Amino acid sequence: MRNLLATLLLLTSTFTFSQAAYLNMTTSDVSNIAVGDTLQVTVKNTNMQSTPSLAQFDIEFNNQLLNHVGTTYPVTSNGTNSSAQTALSTFTGYKWSDGTNLSGTVISQQYNNWGTNGSGYSTSTNLTVLRTTIQDGQTLATDTSLVTFSFVVKDRASTNYTNYSSIVELNWGRLVDNSSNTSYDVHTQAGTISLTNVAGVNAGTVTINVNSPHSNKDKMTYKIYESTQLENNIPKSGESPAYSGNFDSNGQFQSTALSLDATYYIEIESADGGSGWMNNIVTVTDAYKAFQYAIATDINGQSTAVFEYVLQKMLGDVNGDGSNDINDSYEFLAHINGYESSTDIPTATGTADYHYAGLMADFGVAANNYETKLFTVTETVKTFNFGHAFKGDLDFSHSTEPTATAAKQDNFTVSSIINPNTGKAMTISNSSTPDENYILDISSAIVDGKVELTVNLNTTGLVGSQFNIVFDNTILAFESIKYDTGNEMTDFSRVKDNKLWIGSLDYNGQKEIKTGTPYIVTFNMIQTVQNTAGLINYTITEGVKANGTKVNFNIQ
Repeated sequence: MRNLLATLLLLTSTFTFSQAAYLNMTTSDVSNIAVGDTLQVTVKNTNMQSTPSLAQFDIEFNNQLLNHVGTTYPVTSNGTNSSAQTALSTFTGYKWSDGTNLSGTVISQQYNNWGTNGSGYSTSTNLTVLRTTIQDGQTLATDTSLVTFSFVVKDRASTNYTNYSSIVELNWGRLVDNSSNTSYDVHTQAGTISLTNVAGVNAGTVTINVNSPHSNKDKMTYKIYESTQLENNIPKSGESPAYSGNFDSNGQFQSTALSLDATYYIEIESADGGSGWMNNIVTVTDAYKAFQYAIATDINGQSTAVFEYVLQKMLGDVNGDGSNDINDSYEFLAHINGYESSTDIPTATGTADYHYAGLMADFGVAANNYETKLFTVTETVKTFNFGHAFKGDLDFSHSTEPTATAAKQDNFTVSSIINPNTGKAMTISNSSTPDENYILDISSAIVDGKVELTVNLNTTGLVGSQFNIVFDNTILAFESIKYDTGNEMTDFSRVKDNKLWIGSLDYNGQKEIKTGTPYIVTFNMIQTVQNTAGLINYTITEGVKANGTKVNFNIQ
């Protein structure tokens, strides 16, 4: 049989040509094909008034993008050609050239002009040729699938290819009636296979940034879900994230596991990590802003208050009732005084859903629900910047300030905010107003067998202050606080275990904390010590001015 095949190939030039016939390639369903899937390519004989008993053809495939894993011959099981003889030869590293004057659709012409007009094979590392020969003692049935090649789709990310175009091509073809020495004109209507939208192509390095202003970005966590894990664009109940971890200290992580043209959903949250930093997110400045907004209502409940950003209304609703009112304000006040009744205000031990996170382009935009958590990796977009905000963080001390124009209130003006109790203008300050920083003289000394902590204040214009203190309760026991903040100032304090909360707040913004020595704290000594070094530490030392500007105190 081998000799017969060789002879037939050599005798091509003596054959006469007759009716046209067709060799076409078809594929399995490629609408949802992905890297690692099996692609089946079938060569089909579609004859028009032709009676071939010999079929021979070359296909060429990209061996960087496809891996040939199998070959079957449906022609031998079509009910007519069960005795057909088949042969397959593989030539790796070759590329077919059609020649300058040859038609790509008349593939028998390409065979017959082999060796002329530049037509033939040259070396090409990335291509492999599969040569198929099929013959029978009787006519190959019309409209028959002759051979099916199985390929596994490879990841193009590790190659120099940017797509899956023309990954299989039909180089040339012959159909011959051996009984009459008739060779047919062979055409093709589908001589090239290309794949589009192949899923699972590795995107390479994808960078995710969270633009948070605090110094604990390595405590920020991410959870990424694949599109198959989503329902109505959110993770299905019970789904575990496909990828998760922590950002680094710069608020960034990089992944090499994501795929091109794939859409993902990301959740960005935080963990305290045992340092207690999350207790310091919501402070007296936030409480003051909450009060300023809440009390700017008239007798009919109409508010004249406007936050700078629409997102602040979401952040200020810490009791979750859909409004920013006095009830929220007192939740803020309770928090800075060491009481926790709202689970939406972040703390070191909190577990509530108090996070907002989304792509910076949509972050804080009401029309986009303030956050967009879906992102799609493409060939040209592999870096994504996200914003993140905490509930209650009205001054954006630990949260990302929105940058989108649509995130700002159009009517935000200081003069539009009127205190109905006084008729005077109030201020919910521009969140981008820089903090002010002052030196604060806090001293501790042993006086009459007790330890006295004295706050010396020379900063004017303060309508609120907050001092969170941690003391060694194996040596000290809290006794009392002496206030000298002004007769009309509202002061607060609380002690629990080794923690002490001290502060003052005029939520109307009309009264200022008196300078001098506004706070003197007295501790009894459980154990006698000779000095106070290391006995008292401070977690928050902060003030707020009437215009809403935060004042950071640096301890002298």
